[in-house]
Amino acid sequence: MSIITARQKLLELADKAPTEIGVEILDIIENEMFRASPVRKAPRQSNPLTEGLRRRIKRYAHEHPDATFHEIATEHGVSIGRVSETLNNIYRNREFTQ
Repeated sequence: MSIITARQKLLELADKAPTEIGVEILDIIENEMFRASPVRKAPRQSNPLTEGLRRRIKRYAHEHPDATFHEIATEHGVSIGRVSETLNNIYRNREFTQ
C-alpha cells in the first residue's frame, strides 16, 4: 500500500472515530506519514554535458556513422541517454555547464 492510499484510509477512519482518537490519527498522518526526500548515495559518474561536449559527440557520430550509442557514450564519458539527447537535439530546456 502506498503512503498516499494509507493516508486516505486513515483520514476516513479519523472522520468516523471519536474526536480524541481522530485528532490523534490526524497528528500521526501529518507528522509521521510522508515520503523522505531521496538522498543521492552514489557519486555521479558521467561528465557534465557542456556545449563543447555536445559538439564533440555530434562530430564523433558524424565521423563514425557505424558507432553505437554505447560506443559514443564510452568514448566521451557520458550516458547513452545524453548521447541520444544530443544526437536528437533534445536539450532545449537544459542549461549547459560552460
